[in-house]
Amino acid sequence: MKFINKVKDNLFVYNFLLLLVFLVVSFVLYLFNLRFRLWFIILIIVIFLICFIVSLVQTFLKENKVIKIVGLSLVSILVICIFCFYDFWLLLFGWILTPEYVTEVDGKKYVGCVKWYLDETDVSYYDYYGLLVGTNEKIRGNFGSGNFNPFKDTDKINNVHYTFFDKDGKVIYEKVEAYKKDKDGNINIKNEQDINSDVYIKEEDSILYEAKFGKTVIRVKKTSNVLGQRMTVGIYKSFDGKDFKLVTNDDIIVSLEAKFIFLDVDTGFIISTGNIWLNKDSKDLYVTNDGGKTFKTANFDYKNDNIEYMEIVDYPYFENEILNLTCEIYSVNDKKTGYENKKLHFVSKDGVNWKLK
Repeated sequence: MKFINKVKDNLFVYNFLLLLVFLVVSFVLYLFNLRFRLWFIILIIVIFLICFIVSLVQTFLKENKVIKIVGLSLVSILVICIFCFYDFWLLLFGWILTPEYVTEVDGKKYVGCVKWYLDETDVSYYDYYGLLVGTNEKIRGNFGSGNFNPFKDTDKINNVHYTFFDKDGKVIYEKVEAYKKDKDGNINIKNEQDINSDVYIKEEDSILYEAKFGKTVIRVKKTSNVLGQRMTVGIYKSFDGKDFKLVTNDDIIVSLEAKFIFLDVDTGFIISTGNIWLNKDSKDLYVTNDGGKTFKTANFDYKNDNIEYMEIVDYPYFENEILNLTCEIYSVNDKKTGYENKKLHFVSKDGVNWKLK
């Protein structure tokens, strides 16, 4: 009760303190490529404006009659400007406060932000985290000419051109979805065409790997084709063998010849090309320890200036709760009279960091 009375008596100070905390937290989140959802930002702005106006009224009521009349008149004008010129403020800050909607693309939740550029309507899709949203654009959907809201004006949608980006903002995939609408204007059928491929990925062809552990079924599915003979894959999981749900946070980009294996419900590997290139930038072996939600690139504690890559001989496997992996290199033999294939046996506790046995 004392604190509430203290806030009432110093509303102006606490109001700006609230705004300062919000700005600091927003800045810290931005450093991690996150921000607050639009509705929460608007809520903070509304609370700040209301408290600011109330604090001004409190201040002027304590003054003499002349200052009180002038001050309250200015506050009234301020309130009128805020409410009567709402459209003006919306136009002024519209480039920042774009309409947001939680939606799905390819079975994954995103926050879609509607943006208008001259006579074009685009929607930028960002990772969805409840109260928070990512700041890296993952997908951009171009809904064609005209300024409209595709989440409300479905009758104006004919097709959408989706462009997918990786974490560095590079284009990895494009596709077009053509929509059909029922008599009420609701979207009920969509035909998808992969721009990067002449062949559409059918549902039965998209399943690249399946493993069963009791009642749990894990599938690796091809989600799209990517430039350069590559594809994106996602992990789908079912607990009844019928209803599958995408669990991967971000699709993984691998070669078209990639191989997959899950050793249990948590531990799984994606072998992109079958070769481990001995440089820091290569991503040849991915591992997950959380059932496919996230993947990390495997690292090998091995150096050899005479070779460029190692070939994976077989899938990783458990032995006495330690992960094992055999690779092979083509190197100079011990007598240095020629070349031969040499096997290297690696072990790991987590599948991420490997060292020679």
